[in-house]
Amino acid sequence: MESFEVAPDGKSYTFKLRSGVKFHDGSDLTAEDVKFSFDRIRAPDSGYSYKSQLDTITAVDVVDPLTVRFTLSAPTGPFLTYMAFPGSSIVPKKLVEGGHDLNANPVGSGPFKFVSYTPRSMVKFVRNDAYFEVGKPHVDELEMHLIADVTALTNAMVSGQINFSNEIPPKDWAMVTSTPGIVGQALDGSRYFWLLPNNTRQPLDYPKVRQAIAHAIDRDAIVRGAFFGQAKPTVGGVIPDWNWAFSGLEYFTPKANPEKARALLAEAGLADGFETSMTMASSFPTMVAMAPIIQANLAAVGIKAKIETMEVPRFWDEVWGPSNFDMTAMYWLSPLADPDDFVGANYNCDQSINVQKSCDPAMTDILLKAKTAVTPDERKALYKQQQELSLEQMPIVPLVNSFILTAHTDKLQGFKPMRTGFLKTIKDAWLTE
Repeated sequence: MESFEVAPDGKSYTFKLRSGVKFHDGSDLTAEDVKFSFDRIRAPDSGYSYKSQLDTITAVDVVDPLTVRFTLSAPTGPFLTYMAFPGSSIVPKKLVEGGHDLNANPVGSGPFKFVSYTPRSMVKFVRNDAYFEVGKPHVDELEMHLIADVTALTNAMVSGQINFSNEIPPKDWAMVTSTPGIVGQALDGSRYFWLLPNNTRQPLDYPKVRQAIAHAIDRDAIVRGAFFGQAKPTVGGVIPDWNWAFSGLEYFTPKANPEKARALLAEAGLADGFETSMTMASSFPTMVAMAPIIQANLAAVGIKAKIETMEVPRFWDEVWGPSNFDMTAMYWLSPLADPDDFVGANYNCDQSINVQKSCDPAMTDILLKAKTAVTPDERKALYKQQQELSLEQMPIVPLVNSFILTAHTDKLQGFKPMRTGFLKTIKDAWLTE
């Protein structure tokens, strides 16, 4: 994009595209490609997971070959941020309409071109010589190794098999970063972990019970025991303190508050506690490590929580998808760093990520107002209201915000990690001899 204009009422954005930008197949990127790409993911049967980002778009129109206009049903504060989301990437209309399979052979206009994919092993890329940023990327070839086993990942980094990783396991952070020739960068990121009580199951359908659970948890112990110090306790709402919409609320203490938890249980008529269960996905080590800590915290206030674990494929199908659990845990990696992305999908009714089945018209109303407000100050005030209401209702229990842990060879220069964990800035880095 070269420039854009916003209508005075905030309901229209006109984008002027940069001339000469080419797709990896050599064709020129035009306004027709932009319209096609957005109409494609907005289609009712597209299966696109982030349609909530697009729900205020009523039309996408081509003004001229390099100009496209988006018409919105309401002002949308995070609209420009949504446009920068990877899912909003532009694809070549003629190629896709001709039957090209983008899943098998992705084609875009970014700094690297897809070469090949070895299932569960590696993706290969080469430099896009036609990239619009002259001289970038600096790296001629890029291999992304898909290493699911955390021990194998650490060994690959330490042995020099790989030059870079943005997923160093917390348990290995100290060892990896003390290895000669390796540079570590830890960044307070946008990956927050939370406990999900099923809001439709008794007694978890009662806010005071969910509040009691929230106060019973020792977040400091989770930081130490599950994240080896590479996280921060979440003591208020889930929007982190580096974000412009941070509320500054201090609702929890970093340590457990069993007295507060017991008092809330007594108010709920459960002074003697109750029995429940936690189902964890066994492929997520930090969540498995959290489980016994949370279990012990809950036991201290009379809540007996049985731990159950399940491999990810079964977990998605049998637990997550049908909301078949008493409690479970998950993390949310905000890909945009806009406050709407931290809370919109998790607290709104009928969203796919809202597996705790919480639904409150007041929450939905605040989220809509925050999304459609225009100025940052208006939006920040509304997100503070949302965070206050979320702590009152406690549909999810915030736990910790983990750090983005990147490590790379000291021969890699110019790389700056992003709070989202994305690797867009790898185009700006280079390897020295």
